[in-house]
Amino acid sequence: MNYLQEELYSSLKTNPKIFEFIEKNSLDGIWYSDLENPENEWMDDRFWEILGYDPQKMPYKSSTWREIINQDDLKAALINFNQHVADPSIPYDQVLRYTHKKGRTVWIRSKGMAIRNEEGKAIRMVGSHLEITELKENEEFLHRCNQEANIGFWDMSVENKTIKWSNTTKAIHGVDLDYKPCLETSINFYKEGSSRTKITELVFRALNFGEPFNDELQIVTIQGEYKWVKVIGFPEKIKDNYNRVYGTIQDINDLKKSQIKLKQSEQAFRGNFENAAIGMALFDNDKKWIKINQTFCDILGYTHDELSLLSFEDITHPEDLHTDAAEIEEIIDGARDHYKVDKRYFHKNGHLVNIHFAVSVVRGTDNEVLYFISQIIDITLLKEQEKALKRIISITQDQNDRLKNFAHIVSHNLRSHSGGISALLQILRDDEPELFENEMIQLLETSSSNLQETINHLSEVVKINLSSNDNLSLIPLSNIINKQITSLTPIAEKNNVKITNNTEENIKVLGISAYVESIVLNFITNAIKYSSSERDSFLNINSEKKGPYIIISFTDNGIGIDLDLNKNKLFGMYKTFHDNEDARGIGLFITKNQIETLGGKIEVTSELNKGTTFKVFFKHEKN
Repeated sequence: MNYLQEELYSSLKTNPKIFEFIEKNSLDGIWYSDLENPENEWMDDRFWEILGYDPQKMPYKSSTWREIINQDDLKAALINFNQHVADPSIPYDQVLRYTHKKGRTVWIRSKGMAIRNEEGKAIRMVGSHLEITELKENEEFLHRCNQEANIGFWDMSVENKTIKWSNTTKAIHGVDLDYKPCLETSINFYKEGSSRTKITELVFRALNFGEPFNDELQIVTIQGEYKWVKVIGFPEKIKDNYNRVYGTIQDINDLKKSQIKLKQSEQAFRGNFENAAIGMALFDNDKKWIKINQTFCDILGYTHDELSLLSFEDITHPEDLHTDAAEIEEIIDGARDHYKVDKRYFHKNGHLVNIHFAVSVVRGTDNEVLYFISQIIDITLLKEQEKALKRIISITQDQNDRLKNFAHIVSHNLRSHSGGISALLQILRDDEPELFENEMIQLLETSSSNLQETINHLSEVVKINLSSNDNLSLIPLSNIINKQITSLTPIAEKNNVKITNNTEENIKVLGISAYVESIVLNFITNAIKYSSSERDSFLNINSEKKGPYIIISFTDNGIGIDLDLNKNKLFGMYKTFHDNEDARGIGLFITKNQIETLGGKIEVTSELNKGTTFKVFFKHEKN
């Protein structure tokens, strides 16, 4: 036992305050220090045992424990220690962190009282140690939980007119950590209107009637952001009055927004479900109705109560009972999440109603099936129209086949009779040439020739309309254009028409060679035929690719077409719009039919005495 230990025991006997101090504090150890000789001090055995050391091996000097104390805590403790030594009214009460012999942190609360001489000078310090490691760890755990949950603390004292906010509370309000709240500013953070009115009422009732509160309100942060918070308050009675209210505030903005959106979604779904233009129903794994909308009831002619009492089996045609059984099982097994099927239901009046039935699934968090959502569309009229359309198609196909046969017969027989008339006239001319000086005979010969030409035109049209898209192939277009230009060069030169082919060399279009050649030939021939004698004439042939089409443009500076007058008859059979003697009105008609047979189209722009541009749209891919 050193002199400090002896002195402490002696002081305990002579100084009742020291005994009272020790008695009032729950101790895990006692310490005693000589302020006149700071290196000398005494720690009882319990202190060192808490830190994992053998008390018998520990020296009685302060440098020993200074080596294992947290240095930041030591600085704070020295400040508190010196304040107490200078002023007895300032208590020495400090929480310190020590390093255990095994390396872990031990929290110890150290409290002390200065022993002063007759002049009031502090000459000794007596104190106690209390291990609070478990308390601090729980406190730290609670703090982390509150941080994760975004929960802050607040404390309002009416008596002291103070409000304290934890750091998390300040963060929720968007203020700095050194922000000092007061009652008025705290209330004003709540959104003006119902939230501010409500918090004012809650605080008032807590202070006046001791009523705790728990509510969800909106605040406006210092940055002007609206935020939902959950506020909990507990009033505390001091003497006869409730002078203190403390509690928590939690940021629930994301949760509240999600709840609002969910509620809105539920309302929207409910509204859409009840007022949908199609039938809708919810059913479970056993195909029992959970909910049915009015449209579904109307489709089958039942009231809501009547249909709710019926099962799927009751309203389904027997042949369609198992139509979607496999699909339902696949959804339950997770192999699919929806399906569509056509079924037949019985109307309340007994007749069949054709239904298009679409089903999707709603699953829970564990992917289990919660319920099915079905959409029911009445397609009875559609089915009847489909049957009627099939009948019409069948009749049309039959009529079309008869027309094809008729076209072949007419074409063949007329050609035979026309050929016979022409042959008879030729024999008559050979035997009796003088007869052809008769005007009537001449008219007969002209009519025969015209009849033969008309039959040829009709035959060509029949061939075009009977063509199939299956016969189409990719054809090099530039070669065909060059070939037609070469064959028509003498006529073009005679009419002083310069023809230029600007199409791409490797361009190909989908078509039939004979048709493509005929189309190109017709436009080149028309450009020559209707060129202007008043100027040097030209025909420029260009190409461009646009979407699914290759566009071939035939642009000339000929006599042009009055489209305002002739637009509707431009591509009509036997329609002419020029005074040329050889105009027959069949060329553009056949050309247009050929282009459309190939899946294309034709456009024209023209101006009298300036020229014409025909744009031919050819497909370049099979689709």
